[in-house]
Amino acid sequence: MATTSDGGAPKRWDPRTDRKAYMVWMALVLLAVVGGFGIDFVRYLGESPPPPAILHVHGAVYAAWLALVVIQIALVEKGDIRSHRWLGWATAGVALAMVPLGLTAAFVDEARRLHHPDSDPQFLALEFEEIIAFSTFTIAGLLLRRDPAAHKRLMILSAVAISDAGFARIWLNGIKVAPPGPFGWWMQYFWGIALILIAMTGWDLWRRRRVHPAVLAGAALLIGGEIVVTALQFSPGWKTLMTQAVTAWGYVG
Repeated sequence: MATTSDGGAPKRWDPRTDRKAYMVWMALVLLAVVGGFGIDFVRYLGESPPPPAILHVHGAVYAAWLALVVIQIALVEKGDIRSHRWLGWATAGVALAMVPLGLTAAFVDEARRLHHPDSDPQFLALEFEEIIAFSTFTIAGLLLRRDPAAHKRLMILSAVAISDAGFARIWLNGIKVAPPGPFGWWMQYFWGIALILIAMTGWDLWRRRRVHPAVLAGAALLIGGEIVVTALQFSPGWKTLMTQAVTAWGYVG
């Protein structure tokens, strides 16, 4: 393995030296999903009226995509690159289905709560940001599949982009502390993503004394999106616009 002149960190982005890191980063996403949705599961099943089928389907497809990504990482760890590449296209197909399904589920969920006290149509900004970031990372990961270090980081980032739902449920249903103001709202929904980005950045700095461009670009996209989402959450104009959009949508599943 190539090293710097002083025998320190590797010069090149050899993905084999990052395998354990990929597993840790993905494990954090899985812990968020299992922990967050596990805490919220009883409340979800007890909703009245019951959640529509589209929300169940959305959750199942989302879980299937995460499972496929985990299998992809396991195949690389085993050295079965051929199966990894073949299954990658199936994973991409599921990712493609997640985009319209995610948008539909988001509008249905907001439409069914539109006239309830907890109605929050401006929250759609977060849903849009998730889908944009997820799609961007997935497409970039596919385009850069011949660059293993970039490809793997981008696919991890695609999972990170939609992990806020799990982290938010851990905070809202487990920690149950609501800090005031925009920063407090950001903390409740994006604290977990911030921790994973710190972990990814820290690993690159420790291992190679520089951060991979994919991580830098990914962090910029995620943080920039979170700033926009937080601003829109507190924007009366955006709330009015999204209320009109959800009302026009109408379908509640």
